[in-house]
Amino acid sequence: MYFRINTRKHMAVVSAVAFYLWMFHLQTQLIKNHTNVDSMNAKMTEQLTLLRSMNANPRQKIDTKTNDHPSTESKAPVQLPDGYDVLDVGSSKGGRSITFLASAVSKLRFIDADTVERLDARELGLDYDQTKVDACNAVEKDTRNDCRLFNILSDTESDLSDIGTRTISGNSYHHVLEHIPECDMAEKMWVKAAAFSKRFSSFHGPAYDNEMTAVGEAPTGVHRFWENWSGHTCHFNSAMMERAIRAVPKTTAFVVINFGKMSTTDHDIFVPADTPKNSHHYDPETMSARDIEPLDPPLYEQMRACAIYDVDPEEHMSLYAALCLLDAFRVPHKLFQMDQQIVVCSVPGAEVDDDECATTLKAMAESTIRRFEQLHTDDVLLSI
Repeated sequence: MYFRINTRKHMAVVSAVAFYLWMFHLQTQLIKNHTNVDSMNAKMTEQLTLLRSMNANPRQKIDTKTNDHPSTESKAPVQLPDGYDVLDVGSSKGGRSITFLASAVSKLRFIDADTVERLDARELGLDYDQTKVDACNAVEKDTRNDCRLFNILSDTESDLSDIGTRTISGNSYHHVLEHIPECDMAEKMWVKAAAFSKRFSSFHGPAYDNEMTAVGEAPTGVHRFWENWSGHTCHFNSAMMERAIRAVPKTTAFVVINFGKMSTTDHDIFVPADTPKNSHHYDPETMSARDIEPLDPPLYEQMRACAIYDVDPEEHMSLYAALCLLDAFRVPHKLFQMDQQIVVCSVPGAEVDDDECATTLKAMAESTIRRFEQLHTDDVLLSI
C-alpha cells in the first residue's frame, strides 16, 4: 500500500515536470518564431527601401558579395592627355593662325556647359626663326598655346616626342606657303606636315590663279598688289594646292576654294604697273592713275583649302575634320558679298562635279557638328 502511494506521487511529480518542460519549449519556439518574423520583416523592408532607391538612382547596386548596404558605382570623367591638337606651321609672332582651332571650338553649342573647357583645344606653333618663336611665346603666354623652334622639312617626329601624348589631329598653313623660297619646297612642306596629322590639314593664303605678275618679274600693267611683294617668293596657286593634297595617300576628301571674285580691275587690290614693290591697296592720292579693265577669266582675292584624313568621313567624320572643312567653306568677312569659286573638290564614293561635291562635303561637315553638339562631354572627348 505504501509502495503504491509513493508511485502515484512520483508519477504526479513527473507529469508536472513534463508539463512545465513542454510549456518552456513552446514558449521558446514562439519567441524564436517571433524573432525570425521580425528579422524577415526587417530584411524585406531593407530590400524594398533599396529597390526604391535604385529606381531613383539606377547606378546604385547591391553588393553581391556581402549582401550588405548598397554601394554607388562611380565613373571617373574622361580627361585628354597632355599635348597639342594642332601644329600651326609658320606661326611667326603668334596671335593669329595659332588660335584657329580654339576659336572654332568656342563657337560650338554643346549640350554640356563644360565641353569646350574640357576639350582644352591647344595648338603648338612651329617656326625655324628663334626670334619669332620668342615673340610668339610672349604673345601666347596667357593662353594654352606654345611655340617652339622646328623645321618642318628637316626635323622629324622624334623631335616632337616631348610634347605629350595627345593625338595631333591636324595642322594649319595660314599665309605661310607663299613665303617659301621655292614652290616645290612648299608642296613638300604640306606633305610633311600631313604625316604628323591624323585628321586634317588646313590652308589660308592669297589667291594666285591667273597671276598678272610672275615671281621675280617687273609688273607690266595693273596687278594684285601682293604679286609684287619681295616676301612672296612662291605664288602658290590652286594647281599647286591640289597637287600637294593628292600627294598625301591618306587623303579621303578635300576642297579648294577661291574667294572674292573680281570681273574688272575696279577694286582697291589692283595697283598700276609703276607702283613700288611691297605696296598695299590702291591709293589714288599717292599712286598714279590706273585703267579699269575687264578681267577674263575673273580673278580672286583669297584661297582656302582643307584636306581630311578620316578613314570613312561619310559615316564617321571627326569633329576637328568637320571644323576644318567648315573653316574652308566660311566666306571671309570682307568678301561676304562677292562670289566664290569651287576650284576642285573630292568626296569618297561619288562621281559628281566640283560644285555638287562641295555641297555634299559641306552638308557632311554640318551634320557631323550637329551630332557632336548633342553628345555629352565624355563621349566627345573619347573621339578626340
